[in-house]
Amino acid sequence: MADSDSDSSDALQRARQTQAQSKALREQVAALAEAVAATEQESARVHKRLAEEDGPLAAKAREHAARAEEIAAKERVQAERLRGADHD
Repeated sequence: MADSDSDSSDALQRARQTQAQSKALREQVAALAEAVAATEQESARVHKRLAEEDGPLAAKAREHAARAEEIAAKERVQAERLRGADHD
């Protein structure tokens, strides 16, 4: 009986450790997603400025700006989702 209690206690401790590791990793990934979002947002700003110059590459610059904003938004949503997983 003591072995069974010890096994249960070990399993519970391992489960808690893996949950803590999972939470820490989700937070790291969320932080990276936010960093990607910030970088993409800056890229969008740069491309918008290029588009405002209305040169031969203005249309491409607008496309790149729009795509960068979409990626930034998706990354922010991903970060929120990862952080919200702690509440499930």
